[in-house]
Amino acid sequence: EQQRKEAVEAERLRQEQENRNLSESSNGFMHDLNLDDHHNGDYMNMGMGVGGQIPTAPPPAAAPPVPASSYQQYPNPQQQQQQPQQQGVMNAMAGSYYYSTTGAGQMQQGQQTIGRPSNNVNTPPPQPSVLAGMHVGHNVHLGGVPASSDAASGRQNSFNQFPVAPSVLTNYTPPAPFDPLYGKITVNDPMLIQGSGLFSGPPHWTYLVTVYGKNDTSNQPISAVRRRFRHFVALEDRIRTSVPGAILPPRPDKHPARAIEEASASQSADFAQQRAQELSFYLNALVRHPCAGMAPELKLFLTLQDHIGTAWPEVSSSAFTRLTAVGAAAVEKMSESVDGVLQELGTAQQVAAGEDSADILALAAYEGRRIGAVSSSVPKIESAVVLMRERGDRLGATGLEMSKLSKDVAWCDRELSMPMDVLSSALLRCGRRTKRLGLELGAAISPFVIQYRMCRYEQMAFADRRSVLKRRTEARSKADGRAAKLMMNQSSMAYPGTLDRMETEAAMYDEMATEVAKEADDVALRLQNEVGRIGALRVKQWDSSMKVIASGFKEACAENAAIWESALEAFKREFPDVNIPEASVS
Repeated sequence: EQQRKEAVEAERLRQEQENRNLSESSNGFMHDLNLDDHHNGDYMNMGMGVGGQIPTAPPPAAAPPVPASSYQQYPNPQQQQQQPQQQGVMNAMAGSYYYSTTGAGQMQQGQQTIGRPSNNVNTPPPQPSVLAGMHVGHNVHLGGVPASSDAASGRQNSFNQFPVAPSVLTNYTPPAPFDPLYGKITVNDPMLIQGSGLFSGPPHWTYLVTVYGKNDTSNQPISAVRRRFRHFVALEDRIRTSVPGAILPPRPDKHPARAIEEASASQSADFAQQRAQELSFYLNALVRHPCAGMAPELKLFLTLQDHIGTAWPEVSSSAFTRLTAVGAAAVEKMSESVDGVLQELGTAQQVAAGEDSADILALAAYEGRRIGAVSSSVPKIESAVVLMRERGDRLGATGLEMSKLSKDVAWCDRELSMPMDVLSSALLRCGRRTKRLGLELGAAISPFVIQYRMCRYEQMAFADRRSVLKRRTEARSKADGRAAKLMMNQSSMAYPGTLDRMETEAAMYDEMATEVAKEADDVALRLQNEVGRIGALRVKQWDSSMKVIASGFKEACAENAAIWESALEAFKREFPDVNIPEASVS
């Protein structure tokens, strides 16, 4: 209990330190949006910022005038000090004047005053400023005012949305590359099994799992076994039990439509081929996993030529054996669900389980926020990609219908069908390019989807840590109870045979508690390494995926612009007498 209180107090002090750091770093926050100059000064130099207030007057002059460049984007502080009579700044976009909303400022245009009257009638009109129409932050060199305590606390509440990464992630050092036991693994040749008999069950697919050697150049498999999807589920459960705290690769799930299809007698071959590809990717990820790749359960799954149910009763071909094993495992799964495997990850669950490691508590708090952000963002990205594909389909369908209409109209009026023909061609080309963009984006966001599905397995890893902490607490309580009972009997001068038996029991329970405590430490170390591993992998994959997404959008936009520009040129060639306004072209 004392260790738990110390861990909670350490977590509270760390959170206070993070809040102070974020408060100090957010005092000078300013975000600039720059608009470049074009056409040698045809457009005014403009810049915009957010946050803060505009003062009623610039700082007093303290330096000689400095000539300004016609292409200067930001004003020199010395140039701002040359305008002591300026009472406001011009909105370069709207031509009006903007002042602070605190009431200290006033609006004026030329010598006409709007608001409080001015004592100086010869005040020159204000000049355009890069601060036009927007707040300028708290940088005094750009015309801002220092931040007040209320404003700083308001910005802290706005921008303190994500904590600083704990030291477990920032100081993570990747270990040596893992050397897998096997080489490539393929899953193919799906076969539909139609069972016969009372306990045969519904029809199901079996897949050929072929294992190749790691350094075998002859391309000869070292093992080939047949497995069904139920066996893959049992493999994952057994690996989780063997290496608690490991974050395993996401296993293919049964989609809602597939569940109905699997229970029917008419299952499509396309479904089986797609499932085989997913299982192949899953097995190769397991073989290359640093924790699961060394598990004996994986080796047994890949090399046992007999039915896997002979070793694992929960997937036995005998219905009675399977029901017995499933009934025994139901209690464990029930306890896991009560333990909150899929609850929101955070420090509350870890502290309730008896967590005494400050690193694990900080890691749980940080990963809980990250998992929440990923879980809410990745589905939106997937929906956006789906919308992109649907837009390409609709553009193609519209272009096809327009092409049919153009052919029908051409029988009556050739001239009237020409614009329809140009539009249909552009729609078909744009639809094909948009559909290809959707396919490219679907492939590019796969690392995001994998990390999204891996969030559930990370929650399971933290649940493994909570489970072993509870077992450690129970084992230590039993050992302390046996030791206390032994001390009571020693003081009461019990029989020597009874004391020997109680000493043996106390030593045995103490050894069991020590083993559970060591297991808890191993799970904690494995959990930290796994979170750091997937964090480093996420940074690497997401960075490359973002580059692919950006380049795909850039290329697609350029090609779509070229498509419609060529359509416009074709329209001008066919109808040279039609006057197209420049505004519509732009």
